[in-house]
Amino acid sequence: MIKKYTLPLSIFIVFENLNPIIWTSESFGVNSYITYINKSWFFSLNLFFRGDVFFSNSSLVENSCVDNKKNKNLKKSYNIFLKKNLTLFYVYYFYSLGLKLILLTTYSNNKLSKLESLDSLFKSASWLEREVSEMFRVSYKNKIDSRRLLLDYSKQENPLLKDYPTEGFNDVFYDFFDDQVLYTNSTSVEL
Repeated sequence: MIKKYTLPLSIFIVFENLNPIIWTSESFGVNSYITYINKSWFFSLNLFFRGDVFFSNSSLVENSCVDNKKNKNLKKSYNIFLKKNLTLFYVYYFYSLGLKLILLTTYSNNKLSKLESLDSLFKSASWLEREVSEMFRVSYKNKIDSRRLLLDYSKQENPLLKDYPTEGFNDVFYDFFDDQVLYTNSTSVEL
């Protein structure tokens, strides 16, 4: 009876409407929960986190993505991750509860699919979402700053996707004599 309500009751009411899949993890820590939610509920749940009394003292710690293409290690019981190309995860830490929550959602990186941006709710989301959109081709709606962080603006490449070639498309080098950066097409040499 005591362990049943270790979290505030308001989170159980919200999760009852979402009908999520919740895993508890002893390997991450005692107060760590992993939750899969639908993409359509994602922004609303984060809005709840910022407005609720118990969860308002929170921060977005990490945001990244996993490419599910050609992943044979996933078991058939986790087929919710195999339906879409990407699995996005957001890691939150709630200071007042001492709780770590990992939200998982699936995403299909086509032109029509967009995820609602969290940078209006969490300040750290701006940098984290820019990195994910650059490396994994995730599109965000209502993004305040969508500049690229690490890659060249002229290239539309996503190096952390599994269909990206390991050698790249171009070789880049600096020419000391002409004082410029040159791009040349990659050539592979068989030994």
